[in-house]
Amino acid sequence: MRDDTSSIERLSLEAPAKVNLTLRVLGARSDGYHDLESVVAAVSLFDTLEFEAAPNLKITCEGMAVPAGNENLVMKAARRLVAQTGCCKGAHIHLKKRIPAGRGFGGGSSDAAAALVGLNALWRTGLGPGDLARLGASIGSDVPLFFGPCVSVMRGRGEHVEPVPAVPCWWMVLAWPAFGLPTAEVYAAYDRLPRPAAPRPAATEILGSLSRPAREAQALLVNDLEPAADVVRGARTNVRVILQEAGAVAVGMTGSGSAYFALADTRADACCLAERIRAAGAETYVATPTADVQAQKEGPS
Repeated sequence: MRDDTSSIERLSLEAPAKVNLTLRVLGARSDGYHDLESVVAAVSLFDTLEFEAAPNLKITCEGMAVPAGNENLVMKAARRLVAQTGCCKGAHIHLKKRIPAGRGFGGGSSDAAAALVGLNALWRTGLGPGDLARLGASIGSDVPLFFGPCVSVMRGRGEHVEPVPAVPCWWMVLAWPAFGLPTAEVYAAYDRLPRPAAPRPAATEILGSLSRPAREAQALLVNDLEPAADVVRGARTNVRVILQEAGAVAVGMTGSGSAYFALADTRADACCLAERIRAAGAETYVATPTADVQAQKEGPS
């Protein structure tokens, strides 16, 4: 995440979605979470957060619905920053929501990270990126991801993030059904299921294929949560089937679902695939791996 907003009264940030190219569950933890290892890429589906100095702290939204009250991660991030720094300033935050919730894209976590960066700049609280990432980890497991580069390896419950100096060469077709899957229900289902006997690739094996044709990545797109997500999904729309029947050569599930992604070698291939998927009844978005969250000045300093 880059911040070039040292003295401002208004600014706008783009908060990217993420895709778990791989996700391995290494075991349950005593704190109720699970230890994970995942290769994660930020992609060019963005929410936008606009910040403006104001007497009080408030948020307005447009686009897709977001949780209210204490479930709103943007407001939770704002309050954590106030508690951490003692800042008594206010802000009007306007969220333009495009990343669908409950699909595994991490939109709420990305918005929380952007809120920390934006308010830290607006209020001049002086926290560095490491401080903000640590504060983000107290808000949600995925939040620290959005303080790094395009590709990272995530470990622990998500708080340990190792940057990867590479960018995948693929185009991606993001696809999701009309329903989300509650993360807690998917993990509960995972804990009830037997573990597969056959060995599966390590999460990090995908790193050796980031510059190879999409087809060669298929066997490496492992997500240990997919069988559990299938249980929670039940008889509802199976997006993997839609993608494969549309001709996708490399398909993976992101996070705990319900969204999937398909890799393509060219923009033309991705757009053709997206058209076929939309015709079959799923929502789609053609994306590329993207840089980290960007901040731009939007007013007098």
